[in-house]
Amino acid sequence: MAEQYSQEDKFVALVLQFTNWAQRNTRTLVVAIVALMLVVFGVRYYFSYQAQLRNAASAEIRAIRFDLQAGETSAVVDRLRTFLIQFEDTPYGREARVLLAHSLLLENRAVEAIDPARQAADRVGRNPLSNRAAFLLAAAYEEVGETAQAIAVYEDLGRRSRHQADRRRGLESAASLRAVSGDRAGAAALYQEILEMTPDDNPARRYYELRAAEANAQSLVTSPAPSEATSGEGG
Repeated sequence: MAEQYSQEDKFVALVLQFTNWAQRNTRTLVVAIVALMLVVFGVRYYFSYQAQLRNAASAEIRAIRFDLQAGETSAVVDRLRTFLIQFEDTPYGREARVLLAHSLLLENRAVEAIDPARQAADRVGRNPLSNRAAFLLAAAYEEVGETAQAIAVYEDLGRRSRHQADRRRGLESAASLRAVSGDRAGAAALYQEILEMTPDDNPARRYYELRAAEANAQSLVTSPAPSEATSGEGG
């Protein structure tokens, strides 16, 4: 019983000490309470604002997708530029850049498509939208005649993507461009990379074997024979 009174006395003493401190530091206590209330209000306002922003961005990107499917690419380009000003930092910012690059390519404005595609392709291998953006970037480079840049993007996709279909498509596109630009040996090496990721029972394997053999044969034909190279140097 004595121990119980002792604990109660300690509690009462603590309450009295806090009351005395509060009376001496009323200004400090009020400031602290107001500051805490402002922080709580600020956090609630921030999360509420972010939710409203995401909802508005979601509604707008859905409307833009609908217009793009309807073929209104010219109007979509302007809407997407405005969207990126308003909602760039929302989860829909990357998709907006992908759609913008795609729309610009449809409008034969490949030079303008490069920048949004490049920005959206910053997470190749980790984000499916970045993979899509990289394909658009490579296509834009092709359109403006930057073949070496297009090959580099395709090869990067072919080696970094987590999806085998994207890897195969990237390497195949790079091989095709290398072959067209005269680098038959480089094309053959890329087809060999594709074969290494293609199972033996895959029907597509035979096709890539033929392409690899064709590129190898063409590289031998286009390369000068050792005797010819020697005689050319001697002459």
